[in-house]
Amino acid sequence: MSEPTSAGPSSLPTHGISAEALRLFGSFTRHIQALVALAGFEGREAAGTYLRGAIALGIALFFAAFGYVFLLLAVAFALEHFAHVDWVWIALGIGLLHVIGAVVAAVLAKKNFTAPVFRGTAEEIRRDVAALRPTESPSTPLAP
Repeated sequence: MSEPTSAGPSSLPTHGISAEALRLFGSFTRHIQALVALAGFEGREAAGTYLRGAIALGIALFFAAFGYVFLLLAVAFALEHFAHVDWVWIALGIGLLHVIGAVVAAVLAKKNFTAPVFRGTAEEIRRDVAALRPTESPSTPLAP
């Protein structure tokens, strides 16, 4: 009985255009795999950072909301009791303070979330694109 031959690396061409095309395709595939791995690593790192920040923000908002409500009630009762100010004016003043606080928070949030996340991947792609650009264009066409 004859043994079946396997199409292993020894059956691949080692010379010529087809061999170079296979090597180029292999290099291209490995390069894409490396870029995807880098993006995945940076993605996990960014997700962890944002997850920790979101959890901390959620906890802070939970406790701040209750403390804030009680603080506002105390200020409103104190103003009404000691200064004999009408509730309408107290509500207007507290509302204006809330608008100012919201604007400040929005500015701080915009400042903190403008930093790019995938710096390493973007830099690697920039280098790849720069390497693919021709440095000099030939002045005469190549002869066959």
